[in-house]
Amino acid sequence: MRRRWRDASIATRLFVQSTVLLVASAVAAFALLAFDAQADAEHEATVLSRDVVLALATDPTIETATAAAFAEWSVDEDAAIADASAQLQPYALEVVDRTRLDYVTIMHPSGIRYTHPDPDQIGQRFLGSTAEALAGGVVTETFEGTLGPSVRAVAPVVVDGEVVGLVSGGVTIAQVTSEVVTRLWVVALVLLGAVVLAAVAAWLLARRLKVATGGRGVEELAHLFAAHEAVLHSVDDGLLLVEGDAIVLANDRARTLLALGDVVLPIAVADAALPRTVRRVLAQPGDGVAPVLVGRRSLVVEREAADVPGARRAGTATMLTIRDRTELSRMAGELDAVRTLATALRAQTHEFGNRMHTIASLLSLGEPERALEVAASERDLGQRLADRVVGADEEPVIAALLLGKTAQARERAVDLHFETRLDPGTHWVDPIDFVTILGNLVDNAIDAAASARARTGATSRELGERWVAVYLGADDDGAIVMQVSDSGEGVPDDARELAFEQGWTTKEHGGDGRGFGLALVRQTVERLGGTIELGRELGAVVTVVLPRPDAEPPADDDADVRTSTDRSLQPRRRS
Repeated sequence: MRRRWRDASIATRLFVQSTVLLVASAVAAFALLAFDAQADAEHEATVLSRDVVLALATDPTIETATAAAFAEWSVDEDAAIADASAQLQPYALEVVDRTRLDYVTIMHPSGIRYTHPDPDQIGQRFLGSTAEALAGGVVTETFEGTLGPSVRAVAPVVVDGEVVGLVSGGVTIAQVTSEVVTRLWVVALVLLGAVVLAAVAAWLLARRLKVATGGRGVEELAHLFAAHEAVLHSVDDGLLLVEGDAIVLANDRARTLLALGDVVLPIAVADAALPRTVRRVLAQPGDGVAPVLVGRRSLVVEREAADVPGARRAGTATMLTIRDRTELSRMAGELDAVRTLATALRAQTHEFGNRMHTIASLLSLGEPERALEVAASERDLGQRLADRVVGADEEPVIAALLLGKTAQARERAVDLHFETRLDPGTHWVDPIDFVTILGNLVDNAIDAAASARARTGATSRELGERWVAVYLGADDDGAIVMQVSDSGEGVPDDARELAFEQGWTTKEHGGDGRGFGLALVRQTVERLGGTIELGRELGAVVTVVLPRPDAEPPADDDADVRTSTDRSLQPRRRS
């Protein structure tokens, strides 16, 4: 039995305990009311008896009859009793009928009765206390007489200063109890109705609680809650639950990633110190995944509707799953930089192989002088290009990138032109980040220029039909400025806001490997606290500004992607 009770659900326990408590309370209330009602009834009977006997003690009829019997008593007691009884018995019975008293007894001062509801008791001695009445007072008591226990009063009949008789009246305890029982039936019905209503309310509450708890017991719920807390605070992902306009749950990881600290939940979203990028994700309709930057952290926030039983409003709960991708983004940037350099080197190797095949063919045709000229011209061209790149930029990785991209562009019949105005010692950006940003921008520009239709115009004729221009420099505040422009068709005006979204591409067959370059550039730039501007002239113009780490941050943290042409770069003649 004890085990069954321990395994009972919370709803069952609540109903049983509530019902037992209600019944016990009702019984206790009934007993208290019964005791109080009995006491009140006895008090009312005492007051009634006293009032009636005091009135009868001064009644002229009773005074005359008792005075005559008192005078005759010394001559003939039996005659005195008979005469007094003949006069007073009908009168006493009439008083009983008119009042709530069960009896009225009129007697000689010695206690011999003149009247009684039972005629056989006339002439018998009164049972009870009369001493106080004989002294002129009034006796009130509960005494067991010939009619059983009763509440009664005894008062003297005084004529000319002498007690000539006594009047007693009372209500039996049985009659008092009968009146109390009549009252208690009403009380019992009221209490029973209250218990039934309370039991129904407890049953409805227990039924709802059973649905809410799934019929689980206390121990099971405690274990489930402990497991929930353990999982919630041990997962590596941040979890944030929003109901309506309030944050109701946040695990330790979410507090760390979003810098919420020890804020007490629930808290209104407007009052929480949420990053603006996260607020934008919360404001978006439907489910989705969005990359956001919080400080120097690169996060991925997944937003989905949550079905929370008992929520204040159905369909208003939203779960945010927050994953830290800072290290993954860094590794992706490094991998992309390596891939960019590898592609550039592969292009150089391919071009060098073509030249070697040409030289070998000339030698096999017996044209050693022509082969020597080709080899010398290739050597001079490569050396001049290397001297120009390395001389313009002291960072070997950037120099290698530009050399490789030049060969890659030449392989696709695109002229790549670059101008560097970075002073020595200004390369505070990690070379890997530099390669990630510049490499992806140049790759996209080469793709756009190679696939665009031939253009006309003075500038395009000077540079050729397909070209890419790269500018590296610094502004007055020491911020690094990168600008890449091309002769492609540019980004449509209605797509500029989407150009830096993951998966967006202008290529007809994007595939799974397309649409990640500009998204990676944006994440890297935002992580470094920089800005990107996307403009359009002959083709696309992308400008990246990377402020020094000790510079003041921009006033508007939403200005991470712009679509202006203020920093446009005109293509320069190849030198």
